[in-house]
Amino acid sequence: MAKSNDWIPMPRFLLRKSAIKQLMRKLNLKNKKVLEFGFGSGEMLRWFHSEGAKTSGVDFSSAAVSMAQKRLRDFNLLNEIELLPNSEKIPASSMDVVCAFEVLEHVKDDTGVLHEWMNLIKPGGSLILSVPAHMSKWNESDVWAGHYRRYEKQQLIDLFKKEKYEIVSLWNYGFPLSLLLDKFLGKSKIKEVKNLADDVEKEALSQKSGTERQNKLVYRMISNDIVLYPFYLIQKLFFEKDIGSGYLIHVIKHDKK
Repeated sequence: MAKSNDWIPMPRFLLRKSAIKQLMRKLNLKNKKVLEFGFGSGEMLRWFHSEGAKTSGVDFSSAAVSMAQKRLRDFNLLNEIELLPNSEKIPASSMDVVCAFEVLEHVKDDTGVLHEWMNLIKPGGSLILSVPAHMSKWNESDVWAGHYRRYEKQQLIDLFKKEKYEIVSLWNYGFPLSLLLDKFLGKSKIKEVKNLADDVEKEALSQKSGTERQNKLVYRMISNDIVLYPFYLIQKLFFEKDIGSGYLIHVIKHDKK
């Protein structure tokens, strides 16, 4: 199991985080109840808390829970943020914001899970999701991570066609850097994918994908806000274009039957 100080945010994670922060600051999270599914290392949980949110998270991966606990303890936040193994005890219509970043593609029944997530949100509350974009970009890293799919823009729009759902924004983030990074990551996973057992389940691959990172010097050198800041600015210019490698969507749940 990875130690907390072994976890390095990959450039694609930081590009996504920058976009999420830009989108979610418009919501004013102070004193809002924010729940994240699939919190992985707990990095976004820390940011929600820093924005004044009443923060909790659900992750079915024991490795993710252990890592997040260690990291939050290191930041003296373990008693401030609630970590849960499932959502069974969370009341319906109790959350102001529900988030799931790079989670939906790991779920076979994505429509069923979306229904469960939306059921937890108060009328007027928000669902914030990110997913990988474009099946044409599918490669070995998707296989390694246990993905069922990558998404197309219209496919996401169709998931929220019900009258009570309103898509406020649908951004395509990451251009141009993540396109190069995804190709590099795919090539780096060729050997690992080739050595996967034939009977390995996607769920097992999903559990490790949120926490397993290669602690290489090159990643430590480039995976930081200083190096990537110019790319944070560049990707903003292309949020409304459909040429990036990931989608970030903000959906509001209205009180309609």
